[in-house]
Amino acid sequence: MKILQIASGSKGNSTYIESGNTKILIDCGISKKRIHESLSEYNHNIEDLDAILITHEHTDHTSGIIPIFNATNAKFYMTEGTYSNLNQKTRDAIRYVDRLEFINNQQIFKIGDLIIETIQIFHDAIDPVGFIIRDNKTKLVYITDTGYIHKAYVPRLMDANIYIMESNHDPEILMNSNRPYETKMRILSDHGHLSNEDSAYIMSELLGPNTKYVLLAHISEECNLEEIALDTYKKVFNKTNKSLQNAKLICCSQKPLKEIEL
Repeated sequence: MKILQIASGSKGNSTYIESGNTKILIDCGISKKRIHESLSEYNHNIEDLDAILITHEHTDHTSGIIPIFNATNAKFYMTEGTYSNLNQKTRDAIRYVDRLEFINNQQIFKIGDLIIETIQIFHDAIDPVGFIIRDNKTKLVYITDTGYIHKAYVPRLMDANIYIMESNHDPEILMNSNRPYETKMRILSDHGHLSNEDSAYIMSELLGPNTKYVLLAHISEECNLEEIALDTYKKVFNKTNKSLQNAKLICCSQKPLKEIEL
């Protein structure tokens, strides 16, 4: 499996995954140009995409849907709730039945060489989802934009080879920011975003001997710092007497990361 984290954060999100002859994106919340340039650097072609998985309707995950739809023959997968809350122009553009498939938040399906499992996440969106993605040797967990992770999912999420896990904010920086009080409370709520500490405690339960990478995603540019996120992880793992073992801890941003191959 090849993973290219193209962009992550409130300015836009997109992740490329390839296995065998199967090529997909998770979210397209940035321009087609940026996605094309990032893929081209590794000799991937945007026109070869088989599918785009959409986590939820917020524009930092969906703003590029129309140009990507027009540039590819890729099929779009999303929940009906997500589709119903896209803007009218986007709904009209992708309404063709053969290129739009509705999924639910408790589903397993195949796209070529990939097995996709959806899980329910908890955000101020309509029926958002995270993903567990597998091929014949690699397991990837993708969870961003959630206020918490239900304990029932923990056994299914454990010991992935790579995690793309939200580590959105530092609560102290958030509360001292100029954001409206209502926004602060929304972010801190069960339908907001995971803080650095929340994320680290979750990962201390999930990380296993097969974990090679933990990518900290959706890091707030206003209410977080990469060094604080990394330091919080280290402190939590020390508190819980857990070890990152051989896993590399990497912060995501609007700049593409180096492609990972597992």
